[in-house]
Amino acid sequence: MHWERRRELEGGKELGVWLLIDDGTVENELYVETHEYRGGDFDVYTASPDGEWDHHGTFDTAVDAFDAALTQIEESQFSLEGP
Repeated sequence: MHWERRRELEGGKELGVWLLIDDGTVENELYVETHEYRGGDFDVYTASPDGEWDHHGTFDTAVDAFDAALTQIEESQFSLEGP
């Protein structure tokens, strides 16, 4: 299993999207999302293909949110592949 960054899926309020891939199947999704357009902060969450969501924090800056997302990847013990 490994994580892949999916830049072509980013747009709108999603600033970062990573997919946890196992033999071509998406096992989990990790998002950094912004709410700046409505005066809010940045959220990090994961979503399973079954529709289960886990919120991993709200952050004041995009840098802090991306740091938290990368920590989630590191703590998963699966490698990050691709660009």
